[in-house]
Amino acid sequence: MNAAKRRAELVLSAYELFVDKGYRAVVVADIVARAGVSHGTFYNYFTNKRDILDAVIDHYFALIRDRVFARAVTGQRPQTLDEFCALFARIIDHCYELVTDEPGLVTFILIEATSIDDQVAERSIQNLTVYGDEATAWIKNGIALGCMDPALDPRLSGEILLSILLSALLSAIRGGTDGLDQQRVSGDLVAFVRAALAP
Repeated sequence: MNAAKRRAELVLSAYELFVDKGYRAVVVADIVARAGVSHGTFYNYFTNKRDILDAVIDHYFALIRDRVFARAVTGQRPQTLDEFCALFARIIDHCYELVTDEPGLVTFILIEATSIDDQVAERSIQNLTVYGDEATAWIKNGIALGCMDPALDPRLSGEILLSILLSALLSAIRGGTDGLDQQRVSGDLVAFVRAALAP
């Protein structure tokens, strides 16, 4: 087995255990047992449990980006506010799909992991910055096309869009227990975005 595949298996095993048992309850012996490798193999790739946690966070933030953003963005930038709002609605739908397909992922990455220590919280913020940068680029493009308010601060507006998507993820985690179903959440958030961005 090649090194990249072995490392990926260790990351997956750690992730599954962190989601099932919680980070603090897992030890390296649990990870190697789940992966079916020796302690020596583990230490060929990672220094300790905290080191593999960083790899888990980076890998699963990339997965979230792929599942939520890349699937919604079909390679063409929106040219109108209507197209942008349709894209935003697709992204919200993908947030819900992700939570349905990987119920523990969002809870672990966005809630539990960030409470482990300040370094994990900072790493999560750095990963989220990539999404904020992408949203900022969308705003800049919309302003340049004249379909978004030219008085908007693109960076601040991008951060707000990211916050709105995080609220959609949290609503998806609650699964309607708050009285808000996916259709209402999507409709209300898209209407808010449209009103906020319109010229």
